[in-house]
Amino acid sequence: MNKNNINKELVLGTTGRIPLWLVGFVVGTLALGLLGILFYGSYTGLGSSL
Repeated sequence: MNKNNINKELVLGTTGRIPLWLVGFVVGTLALGLLGILFYGSYTGLGSSL
């Protein structure tokens, strides 16, 4: 086993696909961003009731 093979498995996971923690991180970040935009929109603009 050479060093490149170990590094490749660490980055890509054992299956060779995108690692699950990276997918979770990206999806979580996008979800929080979308939630932030929705909360911002509820306090400003048309739906603000101010």
